[in-house]
Amino acid sequence: MSILVVGASGAVGGAVVEGLVGRGVDVRASSRSPERLRFPAQVSVVAADLRDPESFRAPLDGVERLFLYADVDEPEELVSTIAAAGVRHVVLLSSSAVTFPGAESDFNGARFLRVERAVAGAGLEYTFLRPGGFASNAARWSWGIQRDGVVPLPHPDAVQVPVHEQDIADVAVAALTGDALVGRTPVLTGPERLTLRQQVAIIADVVGRPVRVLEQTEAEASAMLSEHVPAVWVEQIIADWRRAVGTAPAVSDEYRAITGRSPRTFRQWVVDHARLFTAAAR
Repeated sequence: MSILVVGASGAVGGAVVEGLVGRGVDVRASSRSPERLRFPAQVSVVAADLRDPESFRAPLDGVERLFLYADVDEPEELVSTIAAAGVRHVVLLSSSAVTFPGAESDFNGARFLRVERAVAGAGLEYTFLRPGGFASNAARWSWGIQRDGVVPLPHPDAVQVPVHEQDIADVAVAALTGDALVGRTPVLTGPERLTLRQQVAIIADVVGRPVRVLEQTEAEASAMLSEHVPAVWVEQIIADWRRAVGTAPAVSDEYRAITGRSPRTFRQWVVDHARLFTAAAR
C-alpha cells in the first residue's frame, strides 16, 4: 500500500509522514517546495501544487490512500484527478467549523464544506478530520513574548479547547492505515477549555518568565494582525474570539476513543514548542 501525504511541509502533514514511517508504510511526501522537506531516505519526496491538479498525476500513480488538507478554493478538478488516479481513500484535514450553525454562509465553514462535498461527491471513501482551534495558533504570540513579554489581545477571555497538531496527525495515521475510520467525521479538540488569558499564563509558567496580556480594542487588533494576515482572516479571527467569550465549547472524546490515549494538553504543546517563546528562537 502506498500513501501520499499532501502538504508534508506543514506541522500536521510532517507529523503524519513521521507516523507512517514509524508503521513501516510506503510513504510519498508532497510539497510545492519539495527541496525543503527533510525526511528519512525511505520517504519519496515529490512536487505537487494544490493550485495545479495536473501536477498530481505522477505523484498519485499507484497511490491507494491520500492525506489531503482543504486549502483549495476550487477543489472539484483536483478531486476528479484524485479519483481518476484510482485513489481509494482520502483522509481530509477539514475543520469543526463545518458543524456550526450557518456554516454554509461562514467564510471558514464554507470553504471546508466545499472540499468535503467534492470528495464525497466523487464517490471516494473518506475520513474527514474536523479539528477545532489549533494550539499552534499561540505561535502568533511568540514575537511579542520574546520582545517584551506582552501578548496584545482584544478578547482575552475568549474560551477555546486547543488541540495539539500531533493528536490530529495520530488520528490521520490511524485512518490511513486501516478501515475503521472510513466514512467517519471525528471532531478533535484538546482535553480542556482555556481562555486566551489562561493560555498566556501557561506559556509564562513553562518558559519561566513573566508574560502579561495587553487588552486591545478590535480596531487595534485588526491593525496589528493585518500586517501579517489577509484581511478576510483578520475579520474571522477577531469574530471567533468575540463569539467565544463566556462560552463553554464542547470537549471531544474522539481522540481517546480512536487511539486509546489521552489527548495532549495545551501545556504539552507549549513544552514541545517552548523555543518559540524564548529569545534564543529569534
